[in-house]
Amino acid sequence: MPWVSVQFKGKEVWAEVDDAGHAIVAGGMRKVRYSQAAGAKVYTASAANIQATGAAPISLPDAAEADAPAKPGTSASRGSGFGKAGTRTAAQSLAAAGDAKTRINALPPEVVRAFTDGACSGNPGPAGSGCVVKLPDGRVIERHRALGEGTNNIAELVAIGMALEVLRDEGLDRQTPVAVFSDSSYCRGVLSQGWKAKANGVLIRKLKEAMAEWPKAELHWVAGHVGIAENERADALARKGVYESR
Repeated sequence: MPWVSVQFKGKEVWAEVDDAGHAIVAGGMRKVRYSQAAGAKVYTASAANIQATGAAPISLPDAAEADAPAKPGTSASRGSGFGKAGTRTAAQSLAAAGDAKTRINALPPEVVRAFTDGACSGNPGPAGSGCVVKLPDGRVIERHRALGEGTNNIAELVAIGMALEVLRDEGLDRQTPVAVFSDSSYCRGVLSQGWKAKANGVLIRKLKEAMAEWPKAELHWVAGHVGIAENERADALARKGVYESR
């Protein structure tokens, strides 16, 4: 895979690009290395903090496996680099929206796109969940649910379960590829990254079992409230559930 010279926090580093020279971004992060030498360590860095220099891509010797955390003080801090909803800078919002739209638009047409969100008024408090499911045949199915008293994490988890219910109710083949988009890092962590959950164990177990019924379903994190229409709609549906829970 080719690499290109970029600027990261005032330093020259090399970021991985595809054969056409386009940035490779996953979850708001890019792979970077600080040396051109063979076996150089590869880290993940926030795409929002990487500035292109206009340099041409070059081939570099193989690097070490890219699973190491970022070095303190020399690469990206923890998280996506896109900040949090309500406190993001304009640049972070623009980068987050660009990242999400790029990944969504890159999906093949046969992939189901499901957008989920949860909300509550107070935490815990009146809670609701919402989902928007876009099927390959062009249909868009929306659902919301009032949860009564609950936490935001519960609402986020239930929303993902609701999206899977839509697939089942519509009789989709279990081998259908599905991309589920959530703005909850908690859900992504406990469902697909091995996080140890201190609460909601039964709900998480049941949701994992439901996801296992769709072997080609993948959970993706996207930043919330950056102008992704389906994500915003899922949020509105979740808030409708909050209203009905009061």
